[in-house]
Amino acid sequence: MKRSLTIGRVGGIPIRLHWSFFLLVVLVLASPGGTTASVALADAIWLVVLFASVTLHELAHSLLARRLGLTVRDIVLLPIGGVSQIEAMDTASSVETKVAAAGPLASILIGALLLAAALALGAKIWPPSLYGGSWLTRIGWLNLLLAAFNLLPAIPMDGGRVLRSLIARGHSKLRATQISSTVAMALAAAMIGYGFRHDYFLVVIGVFVAIGAANEWSHARWEASLAGLTVGSYMHSDATTVPAGVAASEVAGWLAHFPGRAVPVVDEQGSYQGIVDGGNLAGLVPGMAVGQLADRSAPVLSPDMPLFPNAAQAFERSHRRQLAVVVNGQVVGVLYLQPVATALMQARQQTRLGWS
Repeated sequence: MKRSLTIGRVGGIPIRLHWSFFLLVVLVLASPGGTTASVALADAIWLVVLFASVTLHELAHSLLARRLGLTVRDIVLLPIGGVSQIEAMDTASSVETKVAAAGPLASILIGALLLAAALALGAKIWPPSLYGGSWLTRIGWLNLLLAAFNLLPAIPMDGGRVLRSLIARGHSKLRATQISSTVAMALAAAMIGYGFRHDYFLVVIGVFVAIGAANEWSHARWEASLAGLTVGSYMHSDATTVPAGVAASEVAGWLAHFPGRAVPVVDEQGSYQGIVDGGNLAGLVPGMAVGQLADRSAPVLSPDMPLFPNAAQAFERSHRRQLAVVVNGQVVGVLYLQPVATALMQARQQTRLGWS
């Protein structure tokens, strides 16, 4: 997610703070109760505890997603919680249901264990309180509240994702997203209306929920318009390749006449080894072979791979503008970013936000 600050990594997963998170800090510091050092310190501790709990909640999503074979890009902390950025998630599926449920279940488990520990130590755990009693009790109830909030049937929250997957059992994914997004918008409107009378923080939450629901519906329409588009339909089918032992200077001279062009590199048997463009060859030295400068870490595509999200995410992940298309180790073409970007832009223009 753009405009976010990396604050650490857990299990190799980057944890980031979205810029809007700092709005929460401002709201907390501006809340009634004074601005003495002790109040500010207490507020700071609560923010740390809250978002430590949110991070554990999101890690439950992310770790299960990785166990199910999905790629987790990062976790972004927002004023109303967190978002696990998971690639190639099949929305409205049993996989999304499992991943969505993992967060609330983790929060319930943490909350129950903390309350049990507080009770064992003789602390009072009832009535529920976030501001009085032992810290074990407060943090325990905080995690249970976090689970309850995320289970609200308002997409993109966990409960909304579970609702969508249940609706999708009898409807298309697009229709399931439309229904669950409509439910979320209704709940957001209720939060905003109630918040203006009783608690302005609920207004902030309602606005974020409304934006998230609108984005989910727009994204679903966009994805539906791209269904059926594959790499094979957009790739450059010229399977020109260069042997890995060829002098890099020769290839650089050839590519200089074709700005933006890339060429796959193959071994003596014709098997794909990597891909090079002008940028890869910028640091060549005399006598260096092109195979030494080939980008061997670049994702490899197949003709039947969906253009979205798979190919689009491969470009984003690799920061390349060209990727090789390979079948059984043999190069069959090159996919360039420009036609993919054009297809995505056209689909976005055709998919104007609406609720019909």
